[in-house]
Amino acid sequence: MQLMMPIIRADFKASQTYKYEPGPSLECPLRAFGGLKDDMVPREQVEAWSEHTTNSFRAQMLPGDHFFLNTSQSLLTRIIAQEMLMHLNKSTGRVQHA
Repeated sequence: MQLMMPIIRADFKASQTYKYEPGPSLECPLRAFGGLKDDMVPREQVEAWSEHTTNSFRAQMLPGDHFFLNTSQSLLTRIIAQEMLMHLNKSTGRVQHA
């Protein structure tokens, strides 16, 4: 508990004191993920991240609820790794082999 309490307190402080400040949109592709059964953050809110980029955007809903990061961890990791490899290959001119 002694190890976890400072982390939990910092998380609560960050979530309670965060204030969004508008700024310029990102110029890079952006991908947002959400949980299919998340009652706290519906798909519309995940898709709203599209306004933060001038480049391509994709929202993807994964199995799970608000904590889909835990229940879909291997799927999410695989998707992110594939996405990064695709962009790396594009930038270096390499062809991805399956």
